[in-house]
Amino acid sequence: MFIPEYAKATSNFDGTKLAKVVRMNNISSRYDDDMDGFEEGLMTENNLGFRDRLYFEYSNQYMCEKLMARRQELEYLKNYGFDAAFTEQIDFCGVGVIRYLGIQNLLWISTTPLMDAVSYNLGVPSPTSYVPTIEENDNGDTMSFWKRAYNMIDPKFPHVREIAANASLCFVNADEMFDLPRPIIHKNIYIGGLGISEPKLLNEKFTALMNKGKNGVIIISLGTIVPFHVLPERVKIGFANVIESMSNYHFILKVSKGDNSTPSFFKDVPNCDFIEWLPQSDILAHPRLKLFVMHGGINGLEEALFRGVPVVVIPMFADQFRNGRNVEKRGVGKVILKLELSEDKIRSAIQEILSDNSYKQNAMRMSKLMREKPFTAEQRLVRWTNFAVENGILDVLHVQGSRLNSIVYFNLDVIAVVTLIICSLLIVVVKLSRAIRRALFARKVKRE
Repeated sequence: MFIPEYAKATSNFDGTKLAKVVRMNNISSRYDDDMDGFEEGLMTENNLGFRDRLYFEYSNQYMCEKLMARRQELEYLKNYGFDAAFTEQIDFCGVGVIRYLGIQNLLWISTTPLMDAVSYNLGVPSPTSYVPTIEENDNGDTMSFWKRAYNMIDPKFPHVREIAANASLCFVNADEMFDLPRPIIHKNIYIGGLGISEPKLLNEKFTALMNKGKNGVIIISLGTIVPFHVLPERVKIGFANVIESMSNYHFILKVSKGDNSTPSFFKDVPNCDFIEWLPQSDILAHPRLKLFVMHGGINGLEEALFRGVPVVVIPMFADQFRNGRNVEKRGVGKVILKLELSEDKIRSAIQEILSDNSYKQNAMRMSKLMREKPFTAEQRLVRWTNFAVENGILDVLHVQGSRLNSIVYFNLDVIAVVTLIICSLLIVVVKLSRAIRRALFARKVKRE
């Protein structure tokens, strides 16, 4: 496993137990510098603006150039003679690195539901009438005229490369039982829920926490990138008031390490504990857990649904908005937009899910579908990877649409010609009708 250390947070994280890890240290501080400013506008704007996205692309390019300049370390990897390589879809640097290493068999991974750039590059049909774009799009698959217009003109694809279009396979980090039904191609392999294992017994500390609360336990975790302390003060107070008023439930609130400010808002709230880390997947399987309040990241969301736990989603960025609307479509939870967070909306969403058993029933049905589908994510990943390694580049799966320009792909030339013919015929008909009318009028005048 090759880990270029763009972020300090990855310096102590391998993500693997068996593979040999090769690190490239001290590439650039650009990523950490950018993330330091990321929180500033997080709770004041729903979406990243064009300038922010352009800057993000420039940052990726800058870091990629720094990585590619470390030729000696890359040559070390090249000498292994790998048969195939995985890379994710956030930017195309990994695709270029793999080609530089002489690895022909590219296995692409979409770490969210099928990204727009990935589907576009592979030639996967993405009808904007019912397939919402991934990034920061608060649309479901049923859209009004204006929502469809926004979805069509604002997909925000990054730059695409032919090299990525030739990927043998594209593994999609989504579960087709939960994700919105959409067109795919043969090389799209869904592996949502990969790594979700059978739950382990909780240690004494967490067992004690889960036994609190007369009616059960509720977890609140907004993820690592967007910790709880970034929420506005009024929202923290709102959460504190809601939690205090629900004394029959115990709340576990995940906070970031060193966050001393958040607990001060809850000093008079006895039914809330603060945790810097928790075995999330194992806790989600506990029978006393009633609800998960989260940010809508696809991994945590699929963990919750795999365990049959309904959710309240507060989307912060990227695919989380789309995931949240899908939660509502499936009837497994509610969404609160971050700019609309208030005490009343928090209380209303939580109480509705706790009082309406249909949310739990729908979550349990989703759990059953995800568990009992014919092949597990692990089986699909391993079998398809072995198949690709044994058979080389799977060019038989390449879609011709990935090689067409936009005019040909969308039949714009055909539509233009047909439109021209129709317009020409209309013009001819109009002129003929005028000529006939003039002739009839002239004949009438002569008679008079």
